[in-house]
Amino acid sequence: MRAALELAIALDDLNAEATDTRLVAISVLGSSLEPQVRNRLATLAGQGKDPTVVVAARQALSEIELRLRLNAGAETLFFGLSLGSVLALTYSRIAILVFAILVFFGLLLILKRTTLGLQVRALSRNRAMARAMGVRSARVDALAFGLGAGTAGLAGVALSQLTNVGPNMGQAYIIDSFMVVVFGGIGNLWGTFIGGLTLGVANKFMEPWVGTVLAKILVLVFIILFIQRRPQGLFPQRGRTLET
Repeated sequence: MRAALELAIALDDLNAEATDTRLVAISVLGSSLEPQVRNRLATLAGQGKDPTVVVAARQALSEIELRLRLNAGAETLFFGLSLGSVLALTYSRIAILVFAILVFFGLLLILKRTTLGLQVRALSRNRAMARAMGVRSARVDALAFGLGAGTAGLAGVALSQLTNVGPNMGQAYIIDSFMVVVFGGIGNLWGTFIGGLTLGVANKFMEPWVGTVLAKILVLVFIILFIQRRPQGLFPQRGRTLET
């Protein structure tokens, strides 16, 4: 209340005849970021007749603008990155993006550089031949299921940063996940990565023009037409392609 009264008195003192009174009022108003203060100082700096008062008003305006820029920079630093209305990413979403990329490359490393990954790839391409070579299919199936369940749990951890934790958390993403896998190619991690990135970016670009619901419908129609022409997806597995 006291600060509001001092601000009101300083605004009224801008109309005083004495130069010293107006300079004191400008020094008081220079610490305020209120829009009405900036408007009064801008008017005084542009239309004032006393050179001393005009210079003081311009200096106060420059200090206010500097403080506003610093506050905007601090807001960006603490709440995320923003490129106007084109792109706005909070730090929680950036952390989720980095976390998802780390999980993706972790899975890629397991499938490409470990014995389990080699056995999983062998069973997915030619199950009978892999079993004939001594691969314990039941054990590998159980381990692959556990790996998939663990990955789903990690996805739930990431999703908990965006929504409330509950038994129905993630249901809204089931259909989207299925479309990503079908579009990229079943059993191909790079296909899933590229498919998810492509469909997600396309969906977000269409939402401002056609709306959220229609954008999802258009993506679904595109997936249906794509499957008719290329049922194996963008990056099909070699073994599956030969079998078909």
